[in-house]
Amino acid sequence: MSSAIFTNGINAYQVSRILYAGSVTQIPEERRQNGNTHSFKITTGLGTVFCHYKDEETARKSRGALAGMLDAARPNAFKHGFEYLDPSRVVSFSSVLQFKKPLGAYTHGFVVRMETVDEKSQEVWFRYKTEDHAQKGRKALWATLHHVNGSSAPADKEPALAAQQPVSSNGLPF
Repeated sequence: MSSAIFTNGINAYQVSRILYAGSVTQIPEERRQNGNTHSFKITTGLGTVFCHYKDEETARKSRGALAGMLDAARPNAFKHGFEYLDPSRVVSFSSVLQFKKPLGAYTHGFVVRMETVDEKSQEVWFRYKTEDHAQKGRKALWATLHHVNGSSAPADKEPALAAQQPVSSNGLPF
């Protein structure tokens, strides 16, 4: 079985092994090395790496090329803006939380835990500008997980359906 290969000029990654790809961000001046000003995050089953670029335009073009490859590899993936998440490797996700200090325009979000070998790479935050958008994003992730796992019930109806099932005297639902 062949897979598309993404390269950032230094390293190459098998696209089918990418669990998360973040959006392009500016590197803080105190952390810049070798003239790199922008980067984006890639998480695989082994851990996280950052793809570094010398300017924003090159970083965006590279991230756009990766987005096309990821869309072709997994069209049913969870996407939020320019962030990509492989739903088959999601272990859990939190409820919506309000940030103590806003991160720019972002005030709410939720954390997703993925199946990776590196403990530090297991969590990814999805950030939103309002609580309502964060709730909708969480519901969209829930629906994506149900779709990928083959559930035909709508995500927002699942808890109510479980509660309405008749229960026999021995506690089994039938």
